[in-house]
Amino acid sequence: MGQLSQPLQPGAGSSPARWRRACHQCDLLLTRLTAPMGCKLVCPRCGATQHRNMERSIAHTLSLSISGILLFIPTATLPLLEFSLFTFGAKNTLMNGVQALFAAGYLWLASIVLFCSVIAPLGKFVMLAYICWGSAWARLRKSVARTLRWYEHLQEWGMLDVYMLGILVALVKMADLGKMEVKPGLYCFVAMMVAASAAQVSFDPETVWARLARKERQARKRKTGGIDSEVEG
Repeated sequence: MGQLSQPLQPGAGSSPARWRRACHQCDLLLTRLTAPMGCKLVCPRCGATQHRNMERSIAHTLSLSISGILLFIPTATLPLLEFSLFTFGAKNTLMNGVQALFAAGYLWLASIVLFCSVIAPLGKFVMLAYICWGSAWARLRKSVARTLRWYEHLQEWGMLDVYMLGILVALVKMADLGKMEVKPGLYCFVAMMVAASAAQVSFDPETVWARLARKERQARKRKTGGIDSEVEG
């Protein structure tokens, strides 16, 4: 269900209680509102989606993140492809290319490939899992807020799709030279890439910020009421 986000009226920006943002498509100034549960806000001028409030967004993101972490283990250890030519055969894993670049002396290139194909995707899964789990605890709200900011910086560095494109190019280019066999690691890699894309779609930072603000208000009420212990929300 879609709802229109209200455009900012002249003079309304003078009130500090009214937040505003520009539409990412047409730059129309809009009031910064969050969509009701299960709905989305769209720009009244161009129809671009401004905010989508999915039901149980945090729970879905947490499940997908844990699934991605579990899928990363067989992806990194099992062979992705096996190439054989006459009596020569070689198995390709997620780390083989990085090790070959390090062995050849391309330290900077190997470090970039290692970061973009291994560290960044795994770090995104771990950060999302911690954000979704930690946002339920008032005592962790500061560390969750810092992790959420770091996730926004790391989000553009996970390039699983580029690595997948390289695998597809290898399949097409080397299929005529020898025998190429798809190994179980590639299926785990595809499943991990799907989990990463689904987690990115289901994750809603504004829902997390709203949850952290609610936990902070609850913590202040407990302190003013003389209750020192913090319980799960």
